[in-house]
Amino acid sequence: MRSYFYYFVYVCKTIIVFALIALPTKAAELVTLSSGEWPPFTSKSLAHQGFYSEIVRQAFALEDYEVQYQFLPWARAYMYVEQGKVDGSLTWAKTTSKEKAVLFSEPVFWHNKVFFHLSQQPFNWHNIDSLKQLTIGATEQYTYGYAFDLAAEKSELKVEYVSSDLLNLKKLLVGRIDIFPSDIHVGYQLIKQYFPAEKAALFTHHPQSVQQTYTHVIFSKNNQQRSKQLLAAFNRGLQKLKQSGAYQQIIDDAALLEHN
Repeated sequence: MRSYFYYFVYVCKTIIVFALIALPTKAAELVTLSSGEWPPFTSKSLAHQGFYSEIVRQAFALEDYEVQYQFLPWARAYMYVEQGKVDGSLTWAKTTSKEKAVLFSEPVFWHNKVFFHLSQQPFNWHNIDSLKQLTIGATEQYTYGYAFDLAAEKSELKVEYVSSDLLNLKKLLVGRIDIFPSDIHVGYQLIKQYFPAEKAALFTHHPQSVQQTYTHVIFSKNNQQRSKQLLAAFNRGLQKLKQSGAYQQIIDDAALLEHN
């Protein structure tokens, strides 16, 4: 009789274990984020869609969210956030106007922007006034620092805006603009990726920084409750990622080159 009892208990335990295994696990909640082409940080053609994209993906994963990226022209990527067509976007620097329109995460990465130019057409500059005789390329929805942005807004500088950094580099190569400000890693990554060696060798940069700033993930104010939840979740996940060492490992794996 005792053996039947133990057998019964064993069968019950087995049934419970298999029932628990068979229980559906909670699916990760989907987060949609827009982005543009900004290699090596974000790009649909890179592994993990760029190392910045991977940082954001892993930070959200630590809070049980799954990220889906939509790659768009930068102006549309930002507009989709404002309109609530996506939950958020990366990689954005703070400006006064944007802080009124969207929510900003904790800083994700530090950037250095410099002026690119052709090596056969060297130039020097010390302040914004030094740039007034030049035709400058810029990318829509980017910020290049308060002084530059204000001078451009007041038409004190001759600035031509296009939809991407790559278009600006192409304009620079054929002489349609004189200089172009870009994150130093992005500029050289695009040059290496899209121009043959003999053309790539024609580009260089001025060592003085145009802007040094952090970039962030931004979230729509269209749905305040959801956006605040996502913002808090991402900030928690980013902190965990940094504390674990995984954040720095992702950056190390990206093998960013030094450009003097």
